[in-house]
Amino acid sequence: MYFYGIIPTMYTIIGKQNLTATIRRLDIRAEALVPRLKPGHFVAVMPEASSRPVPYNIFEVDWRRKCLSIVFEENDTLTRRMGSARINETIYRVAGPYGTALPVTKKGTVVFVGEGLAVAALLMPARAFKQAGNKVIGIAGFVSRKTSLFESQLRLNCDQLHVMYEDGMHDRKGDVLTPFRKVMASEPVACVYADVSPGVLAALRVVAAEKGVCVIANLMGFLDTCQAFYEDHSFFMGGRRYFPAVEGIFVDAQSLDFKEAVRLVTSTREYFACRKKELASSPRQGVFARLKKLFSA
Repeated sequence: MYFYGIIPTMYTIIGKQNLTATIRRLDIRAEALVPRLKPGHFVAVMPEASSRPVPYNIFEVDWRRKCLSIVFEENDTLTRRMGSARINETIYRVAGPYGTALPVTKKGTVVFVGEGLAVAALLMPARAFKQAGNKVIGIAGFVSRKTSLFESQLRLNCDQLHVMYEDGMHDRKGDVLTPFRKVMASEPVACVYADVSPGVLAALRVVAAEKGVCVIANLMGFLDTCQAFYEDHSFFMGGRRYFPAVEGIFVDAQSLDFKEAVRLVTSTREYFACRKKELASSPRQGVFARLKKLFSA
């Protein structure tokens, strides 16, 4: 029974797909949230009341069924809990939308570059830019053909698609930098959107800077690596604190402070490794001593 006319929002899993042994797709009904979603937004999912909020890119939106889709890999206890959820099961909360929507306008030729599972984050923006009348070129990198998820979906939303495999043969073996250089040399590119590793991103922005082209990077990888998301979570960027929950996760790569970002990610990894080791042995001993040593270094 509900009092004062307040009815809690329900988030129900209405679809589930096991893409690989560890990668899952969930379709979640969120009637109040879906109408406000736009390309560039992201959401935070809490499977249970005691769970930490986990940020996710939006893979797809079904306006008719009022549901959104997320794709994730089972790599810890929380994601395994989400991966074991069944259809019609209720999720505690899906918060958002966070960030700011991408300015989808007719720019000319727009390039989308992604690696592995991150390709899923580019599908919704690529579709929106193509519908706006742009020429969309996709560049995707995978370890092998077996791991080339979403290649067919990306192909449907691109005018051209270049796919590279680390174990491939001939012109398809290598990373995304090879086709990116060719595209930058042969096409009048207006803008580049990338969701790649920090090392590849650094190389992309050097190549793009030679042509005076802006590279917009997706920061979701940093949020996911830090294993925590809150509205006050921030990074150093352009000499100031940047708040992805408010200002968005797609940012100008030229303003990123790579040294600060790597330090933040590394420190967070060390903290969680330290915490896991302490909990396995003695939950109440040595935690603060190790933290003090870590952050004073």
